[in-house]
Amino acid sequence: MNTPVGRYVVILKKWWWLFAIGVLVPAIIIRLLLSMQPGMYQARATLMIGTSLQNPEPDPWQLTVANNLANAYARLAREGPVMEAVITRLGLNRQPEQLAAQITTRVYPEAQLLVLEVVDADPRAAALIANALASELVQRSPMSQEEQAQRQAFIRDRLDGLEERIERLDQEIADLEASLVALTSATELDAARSRLRELEAVRMEYQATYASLLESYRTSAPNVVSVFEPAVEPTAALARRDNLAMAVAGISGLMLTIAGALLIEYLDDSVRWEEEMKQSVAGLPVLGALPKTAVGDGSIVEVIDPLSPGAEMARALRTNIILAAGERSPEVLLLTSPTLQDGKTRTVAQLGLAFVGGGRRVIMVDADLRKPSLHTLFDLPDPFGLAELLAGDVPLDGSAWPRGVQETGVEGLYLLPAGKPPLDPSRLLTSPRLHELLDFLKRQADVIVIDSPPELAAPDASVLASVADGTVLVVSAGKTSLGKIQKTRERLESREGVKLLGVTFNQVKVNGDYYSAYGRVSRRHKGGLWYLLRRRLPFIGRGAEGEEEGFVLSLAEMADYLGVSRATARRWCKSGRLPAFRSWFGWRIREEDLRAAMPQIMRNARV
Repeated sequence: MNTPVGRYVVILKKWWWLFAIGVLVPAIIIRLLLSMQPGMYQARATLMIGTSLQNPEPDPWQLTVANNLANAYARLAREGPVMEAVITRLGLNRQPEQLAAQITTRVYPEAQLLVLEVVDADPRAAALIANALASELVQRSPMSQEEQAQRQAFIRDRLDGLEERIERLDQEIADLEASLVALTSATELDAARSRLRELEAVRMEYQATYASLLESYRTSAPNVVSVFEPAVEPTAALARRDNLAMAVAGISGLMLTIAGALLIEYLDDSVRWEEEMKQSVAGLPVLGALPKTAVGDGSIVEVIDPLSPGAEMARALRTNIILAAGERSPEVLLLTSPTLQDGKTRTVAQLGLAFVGGGRRVIMVDADLRKPSLHTLFDLPDPFGLAELLAGDVPLDGSAWPRGVQETGVEGLYLLPAGKPPLDPSRLLTSPRLHELLDFLKRQADVIVIDSPPELAAPDASVLASVADGTVLVVSAGKTSLGKIQKTRERLESREGVKLLGVTFNQVKVNGDYYSAYGRVSRRHKGGLWYLLRRRLPFIGRGAEGEEEGFVLSLAEMADYLGVSRATARRWCKSGRLPAFRSWFGWRIREEDLRAAMPQIMRNARV
């Protein structure tokens, strides 16, 4: 999956468990926290700003002023002095900031209403706080509604009186102006005109007073705050948005885990089999891969099964190594790795088994004198080995096996353990006796497979690589960094006589499409619903005549297991090549008998 989409699919498969945790854990934590919180209650008190609602013909200017005042009172409702006054009035044990956090305000400009909403865990306390806050705002207004009404009534009375006086003056002026036409005496005309000027002056004075009173009446009306609807004790708690909070927490956790996974992937320069298969790593060809196996107690028994994916992939690796070596198959093969825990020792054992399966005689040499472990895979002792042979005077001539070489229990496969670790392993490995020992071992076997220390941990691997016919670098899929592989290659190639054949991956998950041919037999004979049912219900897998306790394979399952046709499997049953027996349902074989017969079947196949 070298495409960008394929890369993200690999990341998703690798980190799906982290993504699941990132979603579930925050959501569960939020759910638990919300479940421990008490229910919250909301009480609402409503204030009216101004008196326009009581006026049958409200002035638009008053509505504008009232709206501005409502916003001002909304801000004032959460200020410190008001909060302190409410706390003092009710004797609350909380800070002004805490009380302000419980209060929200809303202004309805069209209705000149200010709504005060108080949230509290105690429904009675919520109502008390809302009413106390409303009362405090009313007290902080310039005057009460009653006082404002009295003042406006007084002004209204004066306005009405002035209107009557102005009307009488207007009538008197009109009468006087009409009488001027009938007057002929100059004295009377002067007196009438003088009286007219006096009346007009009085009228102008009345009109100015009227305008002043009217302005006072208009400006005083909006700044009145009254309780329109007091708060009542709520009976039901507020509906909580637990699902929304959990969803937000889950999405946030998912985004964080995705970011973390992408960051890890960006910083991780380890090589991956999915990306590098059939390509090259650090300029070295990829020779193959070995599957991830459960080591258990360290035994190598699980890879001896010739039909297991590990054995099949090891044989493919063996073939690629021989092809990479050129015309001459390598007699001395060295396996090393950049660092510890890359799985080179286990790869040595699997590769040795693969060469034996090809009909060759193999001696494995544990040259990791600093931390020997190859003998533990075959459950063998290590009292005497390579260290003693290089340091001692044991003769290496003739046809007899040198002391220390042990049988592994697999025909054709032998092991020379490391022996007692010396104080200076490098000195032993650089001695001329190493060449003499390898020449002798080559006369005793077809292939010598050497396990060496990691190259970046000790210089021993470079020394051994110079005397080997080929060197294979073992890397752990998803663990070994590309930088360490490049450094290992540079150190090995800097030494004269080193022939690097390529890289093999270790700890590969055999669950993808790659190497499908090598895992086909194992997956096929272990798959299928019918097989699973017979595994779970053993009585289904038992025949009649001649069958004993144990899981029994049918002829079709035998053929799938062996990778042959049913006709071939039936012929082998009839000839006795397979330890099968007849039943009511045809040829049958116990699974343990088939596994026990596999080594002989494979040897017959090679012959």
